[in-house]
Amino acid sequence: MAIELYRVSIRRFLVTFLSLLTVFFFIFILSLSVGSTVVNPVEIFIKLMQSLTHRMMDAFGSQHLIVGAVTEVDKIYSIAMFRLGRTIAAILTGSILGVAGLLMQTVTRNPLAEPYILGLSSAALFAIAVGIILVPSIIVYRWALMIVAFIGALLGFILAITLSRLAGGTSIALVLSGIAVNALFSGLSHVFLYAVQKIIRMPYVFLLMGSTSIVVLNDVIFLLLPFAIGTTISLLLFRMLNAFIYGDEHAKQLGYNPSTVLIVISAIASILTASTVAIVGIVGFVGLAAPHISRLLVGTDHRFSVPIVAITGAIITTVADIVVRIISLLSVGLGELPLGVITSTIGAPFLAYLIIKRVRGYEDSY
Repeated sequence: MAIELYRVSIRRFLVTFLSLLTVFFFIFILSLSVGSTVVNPVEIFIKLMQSLTHRMMDAFGSQHLIVGAVTEVDKIYSIAMFRLGRTIAAILTGSILGVAGLLMQTVTRNPLAEPYILGLSSAALFAIAVGIILVPSIIVYRWALMIVAFIGALLGFILAITLSRLAGGTSIALVLSGIAVNALFSGLSHVFLYAVQKIIRMPYVFLLMGSTSIVVLNDVIFLLLPFAIGTTISLLLFRMLNAFIYGDEHAKQLGYNPSTVLIVISAIASILTASTVAIVGIVGFVGLAAPHISRLLVGTDHRFSVPIVAITGAIITTVADIVVRIISLLSVGLGELPLGVITSTIGAPFLAYLIIKRVRGYEDSY
């Protein structure tokens, strides 16, 4: 019986993963086609394939290509490559926040836990602002920004956990503590970033609400490495994460120390959050919505939910980034909206829905 259920779970996961991968592919091509000018997505795909083919033929010494055709292909290819850094940044940001949200919801057993609500994002941004004031040249070094942001995010998470335990250690206490921490560091971030926006040479609102417009292809590595490390560790620890779904006592019976696990997971979640804040800025509610969608699709087993939450988060953030570009295209001269504005618009109703479900007994069935 157990084997049959496992096989059903695997089939369900494969069907879901392949379906989401198909959706992701179309959104990826659409993202490359939308910008200051709009290119037909089909044309983008065809030209990319042609360009790759031409480059492969050149690599093998084939020189019989038509110059005019190559020029047109290369033009489309250049447009796509110019937008590639931004698109990959949106993809990785969503994936990272999705995984971070899943980890936090698992170890806290709180369906409302995520980096933005618990204050990790705003604490990381506050740390970056302080770092820029103390050492202005730090803005040039992405790795240094990530270290500073990690310290801030970890501080925010520890503060939220500490306050929640002082208030009784309940799920409600954790969320309220997170909101308090988020409000504190968010206010401080506003003040500090307003003071240093001349140093960073961009409106501070883009860091407060996140934007992929400032990301170049070379910055992607600073998102890719934390994503790869965080996702790999999460998959390797799937048994431990699965144990914590059923409570601390169940985890202890299986040999896991809740305090140690909380430290490890908080460190991973802080690293993941810090990387997105350092490169893109604060993008809220993706870490809230993506884990719930993934559990709805494939259940709570982290062998399946971790890959699904990564691709779900990528889809949400990339779609939001496309919406930002379209609005910017339609409102010429008004500038570009921050990415976080769109994700917050999507996430706020989702948060309200979860709160209503929780009040009606959702926590007991989580």
